[in-house]
Amino acid sequence: MTQELGNNYYKSGWQPSIEFDENTGKGEITYVGTDPDYKNKYDDILRGWGFDPKYYEIEGTVRASSWEVQLKGGKPTTFYAFKGVVKRKNPALDEYFDKLLSLYKQKPKLKDKKFGGDTAFIFTMADWQLGKADYGVENTIKRYQEALLSGVKQVKALRKGGTLINEVYLLGLGDLTENCDQSFYSSMPFNVELNLSQQYRLARQLIMQTIDTFLPLADKITVCGIGGNHGEMTRSSKGQVLSDRLDNSDMMHFEIVKEILAQNKRYDKVNVILPTDYHHLLDIKGKGVAITHGHMTGGGAGPEGKIMKWWQGQMFGWLPSGAAEILLTGHYHHPRLLKQGKRTWMQCPSIDASKDFTARTGMWNEPGVLTFTINKSGWDNYKIV
Repeated sequence: MTQELGNNYYKSGWQPSIEFDENTGKGEITYVGTDPDYKNKYDDILRGWGFDPKYYEIEGTVRASSWEVQLKGGKPTTFYAFKGVVKRKNPALDEYFDKLLSLYKQKPKLKDKKFGGDTAFIFTMADWQLGKADYGVENTIKRYQEALLSGVKQVKALRKGGTLINEVYLLGLGDLTENCDQSFYSSMPFNVELNLSQQYRLARQLIMQTIDTFLPLADKITVCGIGGNHGEMTRSSKGQVLSDRLDNSDMMHFEIVKEILAQNKRYDKVNVILPTDYHHLLDIKGKGVAITHGHMTGGGAGPEGKIMKWWQGQMFGWLPSGAAEILLTGHYHHPRLLKQGKRTWMQCPSIDASKDFTARTGMWNEPGVLTFTINKSGWDNYKIV
């Protein structure tokens, strides 16, 4: 009824309206109606504005108001109104989540096949920055599909050559999506092809596809991913984090994927590890492997200097990553390998390209994915696919 009324019926500043930002998942609503019990009908109000209550809610405390008006014919009526915040309940649990769940929930169980062995194959997922226009979304996806096919060929070739691979580790090194604001560089809002919901959907699809690709090739698959700077959920225009840095979409994707995998016995041999810190230490075939994005460092010149100073600090502080023999990082996009004694640092390449970085430095990178193997003797078979 309120949509049919003229502005004269509304108190100043209380015109019915809604504004919603798909990038942040939040918006403001001003509701005006004649039902005094509106607080128990938020779901109906959301539906009236086109928001499914399964995915959206009216958050916290609202500002309320009421006033008397005379409708046509002289009938007195009381209007009840409120102003509040509409927010997406969980940025990951949207209509895209339901579609992905339905796709993988019904997949048939694989035939049991035991490989045996003493070696793990490592396949990394680093700096996809999905949504970024420099390399382009279609090119990024196409290049990643090539890497998946090459990864499968690599496992089969190594096995044929006598390397007994029985486990696969799929390790996320952060920055799987690009984000949409200007926290990292001023042109960022104009350099994305997908909004956040689309970026998140695509990231989850690719993680699930990666798991499904390697599922027939191992007795056990372990999935683990840490957060990068582009995954930080809330940042100000000055790049300041407005909540905990661990409130991170990179880590959220793996949490959601774990929920999907739990719905189907097909994935019983997949173990998803959800880190609770910026860095995580894994035991792979008796070797300590630390993973971190690479942005949580302080001091040092260049990528090598920053990472080495950070790793030495972890050792000096008796922190878990300091015990690692192998350190994997993302963030810097260009592949690097540094070996010192029995410790090795591997910097993952990205699937992304950066025209801005190349223009400023002259440096550019061939997109790719880092793979290698680990057994009790250490790492081997380093290859970018």
